[in-house]
Amino acid sequence: MAKIDIKKVDDFYKKIQEDDNHRYKSWEHCFNYFLNPKEKIDIEKATLHLAFYLASWGMYRGSSYLLQKDYLIHKKLLEEVLLKDEEYKKLQGWDFMKDNEENKENIKLLFDLDKKIKDYYKKEITCINGIKKSISVSDTLSTKIILGVFGCVPAYDRYFISGLKIYNPKFGFTFNKKSFNNLIEVYISNREDIDKLSQDLNFYGHKYPIMKILDMYFWKSGFDEDTSKNQ
Repeated sequence: MAKIDIKKVDDFYKKIQEDDNHRYKSWEHCFNYFLNPKEKIDIEKATLHLAFYLASWGMYRGSSYLLQKDYLIHKKLLEEVLLKDEEYKKLQGWDFMKDNEENKENIKLLFDLDKKIKDYYKKEITCINGIKKSISVSDTLSTKIILGVFGCVPAYDRYFISGLKIYNPKFGFTFNKKSFNNLIEVYISNREDIDKLSQDLNFYGHKYPIMKILDMYFWKSGFDEDTSKNQ
């Protein structure tokens, strides 16, 4: 895997340093709260953290079905899926340099979680503004939720995917095991730089997760490319 330009991560993070209330901080507030032990998590507060983080990161735009729901639409997801199974908690501390068998086990857990999130919203959201509807749950929503709660996967949104295409046109641009394994290889190939960034970019006394650093890098690459085209 090719080397990444860590300056892009620095440029992304600089926005947070320049503005104490920048929207990018919503992820920090959200993830920091979910790092608490399960018994210290208040479900109402956790639901608000998740909802506001998703809003800050574009999941309540225009025609989004979430825009038509209050924050409590996420409550049962936390109670019945994300916080119920203790197995998922270990995804927060995923060490991608561990042996291949452990990575395989965690990847299986990750995609099991992805399916449960998508199934949850399909089941819970069947009516929007009094009209019965069948919704489609995107990888973008699912991965943003996982990133906000467990910090173990980048958010597969528009700019992130654009960044992947710039990095390697054959990378794989949907959230599946192939593209995720490729991301692990990007980390391994750039381990020294990424580990240093993880240590340096502190929030609430915690290190930035590896996959959040990759999220920032590829998102910034895609954003810069789009901005350049528009100009």
